[in-house]
Amino acid sequence: MNTAHRRTRSAGAALAGLTLLLLAGCGVRPTGVLDGGEAAGGLTKGLRLYFVSQTGRLEAVARPDIPAAKVTDPNGVIKLLMGGPSAAERAAGLTTLVTSETGYGATVDRDEVTVRVPDLGLSPSSTGDRNLMGQLVCSIARARAAADGSGTTRADDIRVTVRPRSGTAGTYVCSDFLR
Repeated sequence: MNTAHRRTRSAGAALAGLTLLLLAGCGVRPTGVLDGGEAAGGLTKGLRLYFVSQTGRLEAVARPDIPAAKVTDPNGVIKLLMGGPSAAERAAGLTTLVTSETGYGATVDRDEVTVRVPDLGLSPSSTGDRNLMGQLVCSIARARAAADGSGTTRADDIRVTVRPRSGTAGTYVCSDFLR
């Protein structure tokens, strides 16, 4: 046998031995199944409100200091939207289209939420009107879903009817405004 062939053969044997050593492990014995606790899931614990960004899109902001269970009345959510974004959120370009104008109000009949808006008419084709409706629908639906307590209700499970003072009412889910 020539020298090159012996080197190749011994390198192959060394590689096979190293592979066996690695496969054998480092001496740590196997353990039983370890419980890592409950998996994360469900909705965030606090309330989320939706404001309008400079680019004209809805953005959710957390209000972790306000437990969603405390805001089961949609009128409370409307008041929070009227208060607008925090100073830091305003600095980041967020604003609210839900003004402190009188005439907003909401009612709940079992699982149905109806929101009255003071505008004479709302056009789903108008970006401003869509964002106004989206703020209301998404914020109210998110609060009601989180307040459900079961952890299984999603915001899109909550249908919200927006009823302008005049014109046609429409029933929406949050994802209608997040496209």
